[in-house]
Amino acid sequence: MRVSLKGPQPSDTASPDVYEEAQYAERDMHAVWQELRDSGGLHRQRTPDGQEFYAATRYADVREVLGDPGTYSSAYSTMLTVRGDGDVAAGAAIHLTDPPLHSEIKRAFTPLMTVPAAQRLEQGITDRMSELFETVRGRESFDFCEAMVTLPMTITGQLMGIPQQEWTVTGRATVRAMGGADPAGSEYQRRFELFEAHTTIMAVLGEVLEANPSGDTVSGRCPVTAQVVGDEARDVALLNAYAFLMGANPTVPQTINQTLILLASDGDLWSWFTRQERTDQRFVDEALRWASPVNHVLRRTTADTVLAGTEMPAGSLVSAWIASADRDEAVFEEPYAFLPDRSPNQHLAFGVGVHRCIGQHVAALGMRIFFDLWRKNVRSVSLGGDPGHLISNFLNGVVCLPLTVTWK
Repeated sequence: MRVSLKGPQPSDTASPDVYEEAQYAERDMHAVWQELRDSGGLHRQRTPDGQEFYAATRYADVREVLGDPGTYSSAYSTMLTVRGDGDVAAGAAIHLTDPPLHSEIKRAFTPLMTVPAAQRLEQGITDRMSELFETVRGRESFDFCEAMVTLPMTITGQLMGIPQQEWTVTGRATVRAMGGADPAGSEYQRRFELFEAHTTIMAVLGEVLEANPSGDTVSGRCPVTAQVVGDEARDVALLNAYAFLMGANPTVPQTINQTLILLASDGDLWSWFTRQERTDQRFVDEALRWASPVNHVLRRTTADTVLAGTEMPAGSLVSAWIASADRDEAVFEEPYAFLPDRSPNQHLAFGVGVHRCIGQHVAALGMRIFFDLWRKNVRSVSLGGDPGHLISNFLNGVVCLPLTVTWK
């Protein structure tokens, strides 16, 4: 089974720009990334305020950056939009630390993230997600993003230790905290909404931590990170709770959103999907490769180095474009075709090496449960309008997904 789609149309820019955020809500960026891959090597670019950074777009280069934390440090920032003095959580939050500190922090949470631990969550996730399905059952047309705003929390809410009454506001805030949805809005308005979203998340998590959550939740283990990091000037436990929530909540729903767009648009894929008895890992992996929910991650060089023939001094910013790497023709046969049983599939959606997503097993389980429930409950699906995309060069986000559904 294959879904063959047109490759990206040629870029209409003389010098492809990967930073400018509004374009991510308005155009297919794969044309830009393909043009950069075809021209080879790294690409020196500048942010609007003039800061230089390098863009790695080929699979081999992206993998090298992600797999070498000694040369390409995470302890500064992981997003191009967060620069200057670096992220406020740099050197304290799990995704913003390098080994050996990163490994010490990770050790506190690993028991909650193993395959057996994920399997123990399966029934609870299934029950909560089934309840969410019941809230939209019978509705022929609805905005999936709005109706399913608590979808990621059905997977991570209990594991995080967040009370269910906070799931709606938390789910909405985590998406808004990644960018904006209205290209017509002012930059001031967008920045204010980002600040408001971050403040909301911090307030919720602060209350959770003050309530002394159970040790079998992520929040309950976050206080350990304060002891490991030993930074009394910052609330390290809160910073790590925030990191886990922001890492988990956007990835799963955005992969689901992007896959639903395909299922609603291609009758052959939908027919194949409905004939399956259950969702296997190959389908989930292809959905992750296809969606690549995180467009890029940022690293900073710790010493003078050479990548793809380009010399970079210590302190250089390098953006590794995962979304580009996951469509690299040198690695993936028919990269612009969705092959639900693609194997092997060495996608980089979860990263690679020491910073490979610690919650990958829980995320994959949640996606399998969702697609099994969708197959079980939905007879047919089509787009009820054009999807709306997030204004963000970091998250490949869908913020509006009108669907027309026939229920079983």
